[in-house]
Amino acid sequence: MLRSHRTNLAVKVALGGILVVLFISVVNMQLNLKDLRERKAELAEEIAEVRNDIEEIDYRLSEEVDAAYIERYMRARGYRYPNEILFYNGIPD
Repeated sequence: MLRSHRTNLAVKVALGGILVVLFISVVNMQLNLKDLRERKAELAEEIAEVRNDIEEIDYRLSEEVDAAYIERYMRARGYRYPNEILFYNGIPD
């Protein structure tokens, strides 16, 4: 009878240890899953930004290159006509 009691105690201790290990593993996996979801959200934002950049570049490439386009392009970079005077008011575009 004493041997049976020791066996039951050993089985209970082993099962308890296994449950603790499984619990720790589940918690660790949940933390990893949370980190991966956050990373996925960050990457989705980056993908959206890159897609917007691609759309903007496609639009610019599809724009007809004429005198008005060249003038807008050069003014955006700070160029001016030789006899032109530019005034800045400090308000951002």
